[in-house]
Amino acid sequence: MNPNLKSYLAKKDYHKITQDCILWIRQWFAENGPSSPAVIGISGGKDSSTVAALCVKALGKDRVFGILMPDGVQKDIDVSHRVVEYLGIQNAVIDIHSTVEAVKHSVAEGLKDAAFNTQSLTNIPPRVRMTTLYAVSQTMNGRVSNNCNRSENFVGYSTIFGDAAGDFSPLANLTVAEIKEIGKVLGLPREFVEKTPADGLSDRTDEDAFGFTYEELDTYILTGICDDPATREKIEKRHAANLFKLRPMPEFQPEA
Repeated sequence: MNPNLKSYLAKKDYHKITQDCILWIRQWFAENGPSSPAVIGISGGKDSSTVAALCVKALGKDRVFGILMPDGVQKDIDVSHRVVEYLGIQNAVIDIHSTVEAVKHSVAEGLKDAAFNTQSLTNIPPRVRMTTLYAVSQTMNGRVSNNCNRSENFVGYSTIFGDAAGDFSPLANLTVAEIKEIGKVLGLPREFVEKTPADGLSDRTDEDAFGFTYEELDTYILTGICDDPATREKIEKRHAANLFKLRPMPEFQPEA
């Protein structure tokens, strides 16, 4: 681990941060859904596993519902199954593949077979997943978790109205490195905390898409240090280009 990042993490009390987050979730539900379950998309990675574990601590396992949403065949879906089994939470598997294909077909037909660009194709599944989460959540008067973290948000690695949506967001101000520390405090198995971050929809990892590592990104976010100028430029360029995702939607205000 980068020594600057290691030093930063060592100065923080992640036991306290974990307990504070649990209390925050409990209070949020007391105010916004006293009898509602937390509805969580389970990928098998550290983010959704940590959110689910935090919610179990805050609400009890009977008020946490996990949704596994493969897009057809997902090679690591077995990890998602192990997460819900480990936590002992109710869950359902909903294959989004037919819906994703229907959207692609309908849009292509409506646009007279205009070719999709890569970004459009990539963002359809996350938006279908979020639609699915809300369909389940509203059926059981639940509240949907946003599982995005500070690292992803900083470089815009999220889909507006897809995984960037949700009703409450426990990890938005915590980097990947910090979430791993919380995972350790919660006693989550290493395979959940250290699972290689990927969207579960393509063959690329997050770091493949970035062109730099989460360790480099977290070090820059938390300490302002980046040893490689080229990597710093990539991070800053991504951050600047995606700031609109972090801001409230601009609204026109007519003069009184």
